[in-house]
Amino acid sequence: MAYSYDTNSGKNGFSFIWSLENFEYCWLKTGHLLKSPTFIVDTIERTKWSLDIYPRGKESARWISLYLCREMDSKGPATIEVDFDLAFLAFDGSVLTSAIEYKHAFSKDDSWGFPEFEERETVFAKRSMFLQQDSLMIRCKIWKIYGNVESGQCIARTRIGVEKKAFLWKIPNFSIFNHRQIFLNSTSDDEPVMALNMFPSKIRKIRGKRNIYIEFVPSKKDIVFSTFKSSCVDTKGECMDCGEFELWFSPTIQSEVRKLSLYNILMIRNDSLFLPNDVLTLCCELAFSTGIVLKGIEGTSYGCMAPFVSNNVISENTTTTIVEKPDSETSDIKVDLSSMLRDNILWNVKLCSESEIFYANWFILSARSPVFRAMFQNDMKEKATDQIDIEDLKPDTVRRMLLYMYTDSLEELQWEIAYDLYVAAEKYQITSLKYKCASFLKINLSLTNACEVLHLADLHQDKELKSTVQDFILENDKSISNSSEWELLMQANVILAAETMLLKFKE
Repeated sequence: MAYSYDTNSGKNGFSFIWSLENFEYCWLKTGHLLKSPTFIVDTIERTKWSLDIYPRGKESARWISLYLCREMDSKGPATIEVDFDLAFLAFDGSVLTSAIEYKHAFSKDDSWGFPEFEERETVFAKRSMFLQQDSLMIRCKIWKIYGNVESGQCIARTRIGVEKKAFLWKIPNFSIFNHRQIFLNSTSDDEPVMALNMFPSKIRKIRGKRNIYIEFVPSKKDIVFSTFKSSCVDTKGECMDCGEFELWFSPTIQSEVRKLSLYNILMIRNDSLFLPNDVLTLCCELAFSTGIVLKGIEGTSYGCMAPFVSNNVISENTTTTIVEKPDSETSDIKVDLSSMLRDNILWNVKLCSESEIFYANWFILSARSPVFRAMFQNDMKEKATDQIDIEDLKPDTVRRMLLYMYTDSLEELQWEIAYDLYVAAEKYQITSLKYKCASFLKINLSLTNACEVLHLADLHQDKELKSTVQDFILENDKSISNSSEWELLMQANVILAAETMLLKFKE
């Protein structure tokens, strides 16, 4: 939950303003922080400070976490008490989100702040406010608890290096191709930055189609994070989304493989529309980050406060990549509905899990789920008591399901979470949520979880998911058939195991 307080104390203090450019392409995962340039506050015992931001949360990827840190080599007393206010600012300097802490005693190498400062979804849904030119503006104000000091301001900037490449990728003879490769070069030095290898699965599916995979192999060791978006282009020039991925690289992870979402396009729609003359055309966009390329203090002033927006903050010569995505009413509606859910506004029914109660609105539940609609229309006991018991689902699963029903949004998924949400979506017939969870499970199939997903798909009669898992198992039949997971599957459902292996002889 975001914090918002009145921080007009009427006292002079020191303001540190930090511009974090290309924030969208920050590569850090949950639990990892990005540190601002350090700054010294002359008027508060010449103490030395910095800000720590966790772009995907210190504990949960749902949040952006923000902390004030006193440096180990700070001057001044061993412990110093201050009031401080942390805020996200609009480009005109107005406060968007803020939180204040009174009388915190900082020792050296100590940090304090807010693990749930602002939701990532809010920041990106309202990017025209939070992320003009993809820069996140952060302010820290520090006051002495006793006495008054001369006002001061310091402006700093950190830029994440980003380059984007947009291109069309045509695959001739798509129905029989075995491998296609494309190399992307950097615009700045014409050196290769990434190789993309496209290849089909060995197993043919419905109507002779196969799953299509892309392997991403960075050519430069300093590429730490990349995003990839692709759309299938039809003969009319219209595009259908077929994949959006985040890719992390390191000395131990030198390539990543992702599966394109082509099932609905190529197996259900007309081939002549998307495969004219057996040619597949993809519109692709690859953006890659090389980490921090600029970090430092831009300027400091005492007594006379400089205007907030100046060339010290965003230089006219800055070559920052601008990534603007048009805002829409839908984005604002999502944020507003999320706020209603979070703050228990207009609730008239309780969903009771084993250890937690959630408050919701019958109208939204009925609009999103035929099962809840039937409960409401049939005047069941749940409607009469304004309570629905859901003890077979984990509290976190219920919370994520409600968030999706209200906002059509999914928090960052992990395998177990997607599995549980799939079960919940099936129970309450939330078709779009079930499809998204199934897509995540298919993309993240592994030797250790394939049998479990196969059992899940068979149990819920999900033919598409089942077919995908069976293809994966047959492609890796030697490894999986000798695993403990396969042995457990044969004990639990020998007919399903036999059915899967028999497919190998029906190619």
